[in-house]
Amino acid sequence: MKWSGSIWYKKFTGKKGNGIDRDVVIFGFFLLLSFIFWYLNSLEKDVEYDIKYPMRYINIPEERILAEDLPTRLDLYLKGPGYSILRLKLSGNRSPLILDFSTINYRRVPGSRTLSYYVITSGLIPKLRNQLRTECEITSITPDTLFFSFDRIITRQVVVIPDVEIITEKQYLVKGSILVDPDTIMLTGPKRILDTLTAVRTKFKKLKGINETISRSIALVAPKECTISLKKVILTIPVEQFTEAEIKVPVKILNCPDSISIKIFPDIVTVKGLVAIGDYKRFEEIPFEVVLDLAKADLKSSEKIPVGFRNIPPFVSSLRVTPAKVDFLIEKKVK
Repeated sequence: MKWSGSIWYKKFTGKKGNGIDRDVVIFGFFLLLSFIFWYLNSLEKDVEYDIKYPMRYINIPEERILAEDLPTRLDLYLKGPGYSILRLKLSGNRSPLILDFSTINYRRVPGSRTLSYYVITSGLIPKLRNQLRTECEITSITPDTLFFSFDRIITRQVVVIPDVEIITEKQYLVKGSILVDPDTIMLTGPKRILDTLTAVRTKFKKLKGINETISRSIALVAPKECTISLKKVILTIPVEQFTEAEIKVPVKILNCPDSISIKIFPDIVTVKGLVAIGDYKRFEEIPFEVVLDLAKADLKSSEKIPVGFRNIPPFVSSLRVTPAKVDFLIEKKVK
């Protein structure tokens, strides 16, 4: 009897469990069905919804450019049947609304001294409605007004500045200035930008191990919103072998008061500098001077006075003098 009772208990509990599962399934089915009917019914009702609509601008007047960026999207606020809103949600990417400056009615901003204009976006509603192809009503658009300014396109001649770093081999240096061909170009762009520009630069270039004069074609960097008449220029970089030259030069005293005489020690100094081998002889012939300007010196100090250069030849670099400062002795003149 115990064994039979056990079988009866298992069968009873199994049937009860199947009944509960069946009830849950039936309840869920009717719940889902009621939700579907509710949702379909709600699609018939008017709802409000907002979307972002893409914009594109064409046919800007000749010799003009937009001074600032216009919005790439407009916020549209819609009201209409739920099924129309659902269709818009599922439509995916939309073709942008074309704003053609040759056909739209834009107006001058009152009192504006610049080329400033505006467009009322509500005037775009008919075109938007045609593109949306929906029963929804466009209730409003943000922004309600598009403000924009035109800038004049001008052309100006500007100089070209080479932007290069040159690393020569030992005992070689750049002699003189880098030659640019052409050294000026024509730059075209908005007046507000060109009014602040006097030059364009080349792209940065680092040149290593240079031991002779070289020429390189290097691209130019066009300023934003501008075009240039040439894409590249030729840079010629004069490089020569340099050597150290040395010369003895007397120190010349400037601006000495009439009431005193001054003696300096030493009165002859050694001047050294780097010159191209071809200019070595010229170093001794150029009459540059080492001077002591008493108008700039503190004669009350017990310290040495620094000397300086005058008439430095352009072909000399790394010029230095030894000693850089001299001792001095002041004597008052007897009347």
